Amino acid sequence: MKFFLSISLILPALSLLCLISEAGDSRTLSRDEAIRLAFSRRADLAAARITIDRAATRARWSGRLENPTFDFEYKGDGVGQAEGEQTATAGFSQRFPITSRLKHEKNLRNHQILLAEAEVAERGREIAGEIDLALIALLATRERQRLSRESLKTTQEIVSFLETQAEKGETSKLDSMQAKLTAKGLEQDRERLALTERQQQLELLRLVGLSASTTLQLTDSLSLPTSSPPAKADFDSALKRRPDYALALAKIDEAKAALVLENAKRWEDISVSLFVEDEHSVDLPRGMDKNTFAGFGFSIPLPLRQRNQEGIAQAKLDEEEAQKSTEAVRFSIQSDCDSAYRSRIDAWNLAREAAGELPALAEKHLGEVRKVYESGEATYIQVSQAQEQLLQARRTALDFLVDYHQAEARVRLATGAYPSISTPSRNSSK
Repeated sequence: MKFFLSISLILPALSLLCLISEAGDSRTLSRDEAIRLAFSRRADLAAARITIDRAATRARWSGRLENPTFDFEYKGDGVGQAEGEQTATAGFSQRFPITSRLKHEKNLRNHQILLAEAEVAERGREIAGEIDLALIALLATRERQRLSRESLKTTQEIVSFLETQAEKGETSKLDSMQAKLTAKGLEQDRERLALTERQQQLELLRLVGLSASTTLQLTDSLSLPTSSPPAKADFDSALKRRPDYALALAKIDEAKAALVLENAKRWEDISVSLFVEDEHSVDLPRGMDKNTFAGFGFSIPLPLRQRNQEGIAQAKLDEEEAQKSTEAVRFSIQSDCDSAYRSRIDAWNLAREAAGELPALAEKHLGEVRKVYESGEATYIQVSQAQEQLLQARRTALDFLVDYHQAEARVRLATGAYPSISTPSRNSSK
């Protein structure tokens, strides 16, 4: 009996655990927390960071001498007079640069590490911008759902009132039918917004790197600052935070390091060899004699025709291209900042104006019209118009508020003001 009682208690508990696991995790995130979480969970960013490790590996193994070579040579007179004369030579040879080529090669590889870091940081900035906009879109949809629910609740109250009045014969059934049609339209709008919210939440979960079954709660809200935001960016600070500008500067440093390396390649490596030679030869009149020699040799390529002119010319063009590209990136960042800050100011002014007297006036007007209607001094059409005016005023204020937050997100994108994004320093390669 006790066994069956235990089973009857365990099975419901297991079923409850299964339902909880199927429902997925619940996460509460702010905008910055969502960005940090994406940086730690995104598989594409983890794959991109491998390029940094690859560049570091290349730098670690660069700047080394080539492997030495072992040389062996044997000569005999077996196809000649066959007197037993023979010579065997064994030695080692090593190539050495006569310039600082190996040091410049390692320096170039170190600059390429900075390039890889800047590329990964720039990808992180782009992802952060996408998360910002996706989160704002989700917050806006949830706020639209709230407005729709409030409007639907008001309409349902009117429907209940009209049905009661119609039963008493104090109002027309046509008014009740019209109110029901309005409520039905609001219910469909609510269903459409719920579908939009699910799609936007799935997109945000994808951007953050969370499972699609995760329930997402957001701590941010679409509120409007009481004071006007700054009208001008701190351009120097923005440049320091922008990974694409750090990338452009790193390309200049890489091009300069490559030019130094190509200049060092004007002289090819020399070859130094050490050898030992054992000789058996006939020395008349003494006969067969043996002797051993030791020596060294070297080979120096003469730069008479090839002095790496092509490599140097290409490196100079690469440096010029990097300089001009950096100027273009700087101008683009300046334009992005100016445009984003101007758009934010304009959006703030419009949102403040839209959230001012009009929604409050429309809400007050609806309340007065409903009171007058309940006393029989107004028509339902007037009530419906007042309700529509209030909903439209709130939706307009919300649209302008969303425009402001989207403009603010573009300011963050233009200035690179995101958490967990570290811009590589040019001095770290020296």
